[in-house]
Amino acid sequence: MNKSKMKKLISVFTLSLVLFSSQAQNLVPNPSFENYANTYCGIQFPSVFNTIMYNWISPTAASPQVYFTNIEDSCYNYQPFSQYTGPIGIKGNQIPRTGDVMLGLRTLTIPSFNQRNYVQVPLSTPMTIGSQYVIEFYASLGDSMESASNNLGALLSTVAPFSNNDQVLNSTPQINSNSIVDNVTDWVLISDTIVAQEAYAFITIGNFFDDNSTTTAPNPSASGGGGTYGASYFIDDVRVEEVSGVGITGIEQEELSIYPTFVTDQLNIELSTGSLVEILDTEGKIIYSKFLERGLNTLYVSNFSKGVYVVSVQNGTNRITRRIVK
Repeated sequence: MNKSKMKKLISVFTLSLVLFSSQAQNLVPNPSFENYANTYCGIQFPSVFNTIMYNWISPTAASPQVYFTNIEDSCYNYQPFSQYTGPIGIKGNQIPRTGDVMLGLRTLTIPSFNQRNYVQVPLSTPMTIGSQYVIEFYASLGDSMESASNNLGALLSTVAPFSNNDQVLNSTPQINSNSIVDNVTDWVLISDTIVAQEAYAFITIGNFFDDNSTTTAPNPSASGGGGTYGASYFIDDVRVEEVSGVGITGIEQEELSIYPTFVTDQLNIELSTGSLVEILDTEGKIIYSKFLERGLNTLYVSNFSKGVYVVSVQNGTNRITRRIVK
């Protein structure tokens, strides 16, 4: 399939909740990276990454990073707000969309070098030829990075692509963001649906285009620190699910936006229907609880202590959570 003829993207949403009319199974093992052999403190090389994570690997000689919230804050890969003082600048600050772990990968480094990071996992079962699937993952630009880029994509394949160098994988992704992803505070959803043309058994995430075919934009919050050239993204919550028994019109999307992730005085919550909203501290104590109406709701949180909080939104039996940092 020619790249010029590939399916164009697609849909980029921020904190969207996608509900299906029937239960479906996520074919991605360890989709939010919470299953790992051990925590790790420091910058990771490919062999290290492959020993930390269960299921996921780096399929090339380059190394993505694993970021933890449950290690010492002096570690390079602690998040958020690492206190690391070494010569390599941290890529930015973010909290995992779910759980305590997220991955980081570069979509480009120095122009014309064509260096890339990829992460890859075998699906729990191969996709069924002719069936429709939703493919998605969340991304957030490292706020210290020099640039933002487009071409965050996902490749579905029957054979796992592999390379013994750190260059662009020569494959055409079925899912690709033509738009530059420049959000440094919130998680952006990269998502589309496909009809399986083959019994795809692997998903690989990264930038599958060379530097000349990748569009960049300056990042206003760039730190200028060592090693922060190019673009690097935090990645979380990967999903491959069959759209069972319904076509694309059978998907109902319910918008939920909670922003910003790093809050100072005001927290905005946009609801498509009235819901019970609760905010809990790290000990599970409820410090805010109120039924909020449909639309934009602004909460004033200047009196909250600094720290991480969980925002819970419940509508009937449906409940989702997001984390914020004060």
